[in-house]
Amino acid sequence: MDIILISGAMFLAYAGMIILYYRLRSQEKGKKISKLMLEGVMNLRRGGYDKAATYFKIAYEYSEEINDQKHMAEALYNMGLVCKEQNDTENAVYFFQEASKIYEGIEDYTGRDKAHNTVISLKQ
Repeated sequence: MDIILISGAMFLAYAGMIILYYRLRSQEKGKKISKLMLEGVMNLRRGGYDKAATYFKIAYEYSEEINDQKHMAEALYNMGLVCKEQNDTENAVYFFQEASKIYEGIEDYTGRDKAHNTVISLKQ
């Protein structure tokens, strides 16, 4: 009986450590995502569109790994802005629509409307 209790306690401790590890790892990725998004926005404002697109792409991939829907949508929206600035309307519309879908899914109606309205303005 003691062996079963000790084994159970060890299992719970191990499971707790695994959960803690993944939570800390997700927090680290979240910080990296924020830094990548900031770098992307700064490059976008300076006209460094290729660098901005790279930062947003990496931020999107990290967000996808940890299922951070909010940052996924923001990265897609910003990738749309990069395309818009480069007069690549077709890809801009695609990114804005994808961002809008994610915003809708997480019930961020302000984000959804922002992306949707940008698509409308591009199509006029």
